[in-house]
Amino acid sequence: MFVDVVPKPVNAPSTWRSSTRATGFANDATQTDRITFEDHGGMSVRHAEKEIQTDDTRQRSLKLLQKYNHESLMAFLSRTESIMSAELMKNIKSTAFDGYSVRWDDSVDTVSCLHTLSHAQREEDLSCIQIAWNKTGTMIGVAYGHKDHDSWCTHKGHFCAWSLTVRSLTPETASFAVETTTCLTSIAFHPESPNIVAGGTFQGEVLVWNMNERDDPLVMTSRVNEWSHQDPVVRVYWSPGQRIQQYDLVSTGTDGRILLWSPHSHDLKLNKPKCGAHLSTVNIPQQALSTFENKKSFTLDTPIGVTCITGFKEDPASFVVGTEPGFVFKCSLAAAPGFNEAGNAGAKKGDKDVKLTFVNAIQAAFTPIPHVGVVTGLSTSPFMRDLVLSCGNDGVIRMLHKIKTKGIIATWQPSTTCSPLTSIAFSPHKATVFAVGSVDGMLYFYNLAQNKHLPVLSLPATSKTTTNTKHVSPITDLAFNPANPGIVAVADADGYLRIFKIISSLYECDGREEAILNRVLFYRGSGKIEDAE
Repeated sequence: MFVDVVPKPVNAPSTWRSSTRATGFANDATQTDRITFEDHGGMSVRHAEKEIQTDDTRQRSLKLLQKYNHESLMAFLSRTESIMSAELMKNIKSTAFDGYSVRWDDSVDTVSCLHTLSHAQREEDLSCIQIAWNKTGTMIGVAYGHKDHDSWCTHKGHFCAWSLTVRSLTPETASFAVETTTCLTSIAFHPESPNIVAGGTFQGEVLVWNMNERDDPLVMTSRVNEWSHQDPVVRVYWSPGQRIQQYDLVSTGTDGRILLWSPHSHDLKLNKPKCGAHLSTVNIPQQALSTFENKKSFTLDTPIGVTCITGFKEDPASFVVGTEPGFVFKCSLAAAPGFNEAGNAGAKKGDKDVKLTFVNAIQAAFTPIPHVGVVTGLSTSPFMRDLVLSCGNDGVIRMLHKIKTKGIIATWQPSTTCSPLTSIAFSPHKATVFAVGSVDGMLYFYNLAQNKHLPVLSLPATSKTTTNTKHVSPITDLAFNPANPGIVAVADADGYLRIFKIISSLYECDGREEAILNRVLFYRGSGKIEDAE
């Protein structure tokens, strides 16, 4: 039963190994279904263009005229040259298209009010003291102050600005608004930076805001000291500085001071003026006092209150100022110590004891007679150098020349009732057009190319009807849009700012405007413009 026998091995071939070899799989692999997949390609393109100009060194020959008949060409030119020259000479002498200009837009024959703006969060009884456009003409700014000048010290002021290009324009809410401790009396946008604006207050302060800084927009403020204004600042505006692309800030006040500030000076900013001038009664030229009735009031050394000022781009040192007694003076700061210096004169750190010398800036007075009452507006022509317009409480407009101070070029009286005029401005788009606002709420437009005596458009700019009663508010300021022709802003004493679209004849040019203005400008005589022809 128990036998010691070694059994022989039994070999059984594997069917699985043979099947895997046939299908191409390894011994230690497992077989699954084939995976299906799809390829999708995507491509994004980025490119940059760079222009490089090089000289073409290859010699190119003009093949067009290589084969031509010289005799036939000369014969053609001999036949047509005289005829062509005669026609060209006719075109040179022809006046058929004089005064014709191509109109790309439809003409506008009626005046329309586009917007009526008023900041609802301001204090009551605040009026628009001054308005200004920024460089691009997309934003309009307003300086708010109290109607009663005696209450300026007890009421706060506001600077508000509306962006007219946004779709979500809210007439009752300004796009940008800041509050000042006292009434704001003047504003001026920077000529190059649309977000920088300067202002003057009742306390004599000069302020500079950056509207891009929403949290703290006030970037500069002047100090109230012996060098600053002692009375309200009436006007501020930017004047070309001594360096390229730098502007100085000019401020004037009822204290008779004209101060020049250097906001680009990082050391002191507005701590101290760069230079200054003081207008006094003892410095009035005698030829100006010869026609003034009350001469005795100008014998004492008292300040002359400055009410308005305008400058010249070609001569940053020269100004024309209007005063409270009605005089219009030609002034210059060229002789003031520190005017030609880049920074603040004598105002470096540690030089607290250095005194600022105020010079007499009056060079001449425009004669023969001054305005009767306060000079309320001045404007320099952007087309004709040295040409100035003035207006005042006497209701008269005068055209003056910076160099020809003796004699008035022309005068106008837009209102038959001699209503006081409050502001005046040359059009930046048409040389012969200017506008003036009055206390009776009328806005008058003059176009010397169309009518040399009367306004071509009289617009009731502030009248409104409430409860069957018509209310008219005095116009306080006006401003042409510097970039968009035909747009005029008008501010009134009730705190409303209106944007008008005027008729196309007041801003479309035909090329003759400067020639007409030249005839008016260089005319010397009785002051009647019709004789200038």
